[in-house]
Formats: sequence, structure tokens, C-alpha cells
Amino acid sequence: MLEKITSKYSFQNLLTWLLLYLLIAPALREVMPLTRVIISIVMSIMLFFAAYTISLKRGRLFRITIILMAVTQLLYWAAFWSPINLSQKISTSCLIIYLGLLIFMFSQHIMRAKRVDSSLISATLCLYLFLGLLWALVFALLENIAPGSFQGDLVKMGAPPLTQLDIFQYLSFVTITTLGYGDILPNTRFATALCSMEAVIGQFFMAVLVARLVGIQVSQQFSSDETGDEADNQ
Repeated sequence: MLEKITSKYSFQNLLTWLLLYLLIAPALREVMPLTRVIISIVMSIMLFFAAYTISLKRGRLFRITIILMAVTQLLYWAAFWSPINLSQKISTSCLIIYLGLLIFMFSQHIMRAKRVDSSLISATLCLYLFLGLLWALVFALLENIAPGSFQGDLVKMGAPPLTQLDIFQYLSFVTITTLGYGDILPNTRFATALCSMEAVIGQFFMAVLVARLVGIQVSQQFSSDETGDEADNQ
């Protein structure tokens, strides 16, 4: 019984931690000391819940996901405590791979769903937020490898990795939603191509997602009507 309840609300729990990380963690930096540790803990909990949610939907990539999560966590904390820039690049690269795997598995789950419920809606929102986080990490890695790839008042040379990540998360979500305030701009052709790609993927995602959810809802309603008609005939 407990396993069924946990499984039912796993996507809701993950969505809660994602929102905490994206909305609350950056704000803590301004009002509390030791925010780097707090934000890192929130990030670790979020990654754990992501892997745990997938573990409830055991598939072929389950073991790979768990192993990759463990490696990502070790490298993330190693980069957090280590001043070596290479360690940060490696941990960011592993986190990109991990999020890419999560996005693939969440996409499979949504495409195979047979009914629209709160769990599916939460999984869909998690997938959208993971897409934004993935591109934020890609932007941060690009700026780390090739400084000056982005320009703007918020982009500060030599900023701590977590501060940089906050900035590129902001850039990623205003890009994927095509909001585009213009306070952070790509400064190289490769960075421009990445931003364009994210904007296009974000629009395709919304179109495909709405079509899929509507299709599931129509199919679900049609099956319900058929069942009702059969009951009336009997």
C-alpha cells in the first residue's frame, strides 16, 4: 500500500523539489550565509528524487541511471569543494548526460501514457523544467570552456560556478519560453546557434506535448463513453 502511494505521488514530489531548487535556492544566496552548501544540498536531493522516480518505473536504463546519478553526485561535490576548474567541467558534463537520460526516459513515460492524471501532468512539468536545466548547463559549460561566449550585465567574469549556473538558468528559461528580455546575449556564432536551437525545441515541445495530452484525453473519454454505452445496453 505504501509503495502504491509513493509511486502515485513520486512525480509530484520531484516537481516540488525542482520548484524549490529553481525558485527558492537562488533567493537564499541574497539573504543567508553558506548558501552554496544549501543550494548544493537542494540540488543533490533533486537529483536523488529524479533517480528514485525513474526507479519506480523500472526499465532497461534503470541501472545505468542509478550508476550515472552516483557518479554525477560524487563529481558534483568534488567540483564544489575543489578549486580545480577541470573538475567543474567534468561534473557539469556528467550532469548534462544525466539530465539528457532523464529527459529521454520521461519522454518515453509520457508518450506511453494511457490516461491524463495529476501524475502525468507533474511528469510533463518536470520534463519541461529538466529541458531548461539541461540547456542552462550547456550554456554554463560553453562559457566555462570559451569565456566571452555570452555578454550582458548579469554575466560576470570570474563569478563562482553556482552564481554562473543561476544566471544561465535564467537565460535558458527566458529562451525556451521565447520571452527573451535581452539582458543576456550570445556573443559567438556557436552560442547563438545553441540559443536558437533551444527556442525551437521549446516550441516543438509545447506543440507535441499539447497534441499528445489532448490525444490521450480524447481516447480516454472515448473509452469511457463506450463503456457507458455497453453498460446501458446490458
